[in-house]
Amino acid sequence: MRLNPFNPPARWQLIAGISALALLALMLGTSPSRLLYDEPYHIGLAKNVLATGWRAALTSSNNASAAGPLYPAIHIAVSKLTRFQVPAIRWVNLICLVFVIITLAKSNLGKSVGLNWINGLSIISVPFLWPTAGMALTELPALAAFTLFVFALLQALHLPDLKPSLRSFGWAVVAGLALGLSILGRQTYLAVLPAVVSLFIAAPKKWLSWLICLAVAIGCCGWVFILWHGLVPPSQHKVDGGIRFDYGVLSLSYVAAATWFLNPQWLKIRNWKIILSLAIVGAGLAFLTRDYANPPAKSLLLKILGNQGGLLIGFCIGTLLTTLAIVWAWNTLLAAWRERFEPSRLFLFLTLLALAAAPMKVSHLFSNRYVVGLLGVLVLVVRVAPTSGYWLVLRIALGSLAGAASLWTYYYY
Repeated sequence: MRLNPFNPPARWQLIAGISALALLALMLGTSPSRLLYDEPYHIGLAKNVLATGWRAALTSSNNASAAGPLYPAIHIAVSKLTRFQVPAIRWVNLICLVFVIITLAKSNLGKSVGLNWINGLSIISVPFLWPTAGMALTELPALAAFTLFVFALLQALHLPDLKPSLRSFGWAVVAGLALGLSILGRQTYLAVLPAVVSLFIAAPKKWLSWLICLAVAIGCCGWVFILWHGLVPPSQHKVDGGIRFDYGVLSLSYVAAATWFLNPQWLKIRNWKIILSLAIVGAGLAFLTRDYANPPAKSLLLKILGNQGGLLIGFCIGTLLTTLAIVWAWNTLLAAWRERFEPSRLFLFLTLLALAAAPMKVSHLFSNRYVVGLLGVLVLVVRVAPTSGYWLVLRIALGSLAGAASLWTYYYY
């Protein structure tokens, strides 16, 4: 189905996405002139790099940032423009988000131009993306690099595999560099390496390209883990360890919520017996894994509904999201099995599932910020349906308003 971006409802979908971006830019430009949330820790690392050098800053016992060197490198590179001042440093994340949207639009191979751009812009409808995009946090630079990795690898996959070519090798090098940089931004992207390894089986004729990609990625990022003697800086070793199953359930809950805004048809199940079974499992998992005192969007709910009402409604929302998480997992595994013989789709599914499971390793806490890192590949997996019509406009509007409200609580509450 070819979609004309200049005819309704596609025109309104594009307008809604661009308007949401403009609202985010307006909020960012008028945001408080002080460091917020985790911004002081990450900007502090960048300043320490300039003061003491990379090795000393990354291994310092005073380093309060658990992320890698990508974030400080970018902010040092633009420091002559931003002078490490707010809100100037927050524009970096907005630029990264625009890069992500453009790359996603280019990654939808074989579709109409209008639908490609709608797919790319649809990411702005995910509410929990807004706080990470509106503050100078670490997720967006890493997501930009990761989205480039996915784009480059898909380019290599879609090239004819009759014989090795310099073009395929070139895309493999770009993919490896981008994956290595994304890992240097957020270590959770290490979980993607097995998905690349799977391509040796799914697309064996391009085995040399996959080997190049892996070698470049590991060479790009491996040094920092040798320097740290672990997956996190020495100052963070005390919080590194163990696996948290409940964090995996929370991660899937946020993935399911994001999927509802992107393409709710992905969560549809027609068999009522399966619906009932999954609902029972979801309710049981919610009882075991949900913390009543820490519901989704806690600050926003407490601000609007007060302490008791906010916690109660938040727990109900959390229980619903946990049930949707089981539905999402069921439908996604079924879809992955159906499309297992298509290398590009199999790679996207394996990458998405690996990143959805990765927060289980961040055992000291859970944040929906860890789920932001998979939104790029989630958009490519679930894809906006061409028949979404004005419902997508409504979802973009609702998601953007919820995201803007959440970001506002970070700015002023």
